[in-house]
Amino acid sequence: MRFVVAGSSIRGPAHVDEGLPNQDSILLRGHRGGWMAAVCDGLGSCKRSHIGSSAACEALRSVLSTASANSAALVSEELHQQWLRKISPHAVKEVATTCLWGAVDEEGRLRTGQIGDGLVLYRSAGRLFRLTPERVGYGNQTLALWDDHKQQHWTHDEQVLSQPGDGILLMTDGVSEDLIPDMLPSFFDAVYQNIARRGRRSGRKWLNNELKNWSTPMHGDDKSIVAIFRLE
Repeated sequence: MRFVVAGSSIRGPAHVDEGLPNQDSILLRGHRGGWMAAVCDGLGSCKRSHIGSSAACEALRSVLSTASANSAALVSEELHQQWLRKISPHAVKEVATTCLWGAVDEEGRLRTGQIGDGLVLYRSAGRLFRLTPERVGYGNQTLALWDDHKQQHWTHDEQVLSQPGDGILLMTDGVSEDLIPDMLPSFFDAVYQNIARRGRRSGRKWLNNELKNWSTPMHGDDKSIVAIFRLE
């Protein structure tokens, strides 16, 4: 089975102006014939949240590399425990982060999980699904990796990428907040068509260009997106 992948993360205009680091982190890594991916968005209220988002990506890599967790829910549980180890000696309140992840094996089995805002879209058997639940609470409130693992704060699913064009998109809210719900299918397909045509390296350059020239120019947030698609 062949896959095509690409990912990009850029600092938002507000962080560039203020001289602050990118609070988003991404992971895109081949693994045993498949791929693992994550996008994590450090909370703006946490002064070292870029450390937390990077640690969450590394935690996912560590968990999937051991192959000890089979279900999506167990992956997230172990990810949280690994994250707590990797952020030491920083306090959780300094480094809290959202975490969206996906893993596809060589047979096309997809596992995915999400805590916090952002958006996870995936297509299985030609049908588009949205993992992300509808947002509740105030606009600046979100769930995140914190002191204790709470399974009810996570959303999970497991599917199979059974045909060409099936895949998964993970994006932080710097991207997802500007997407109109009715346009999600066409957005998903546009990303697939462009990356499938370009390949990983050129696909990353295309994503970089799209994020740098985002259609909402006054949107100051960091922007990150990662994609995995089945080709055949």
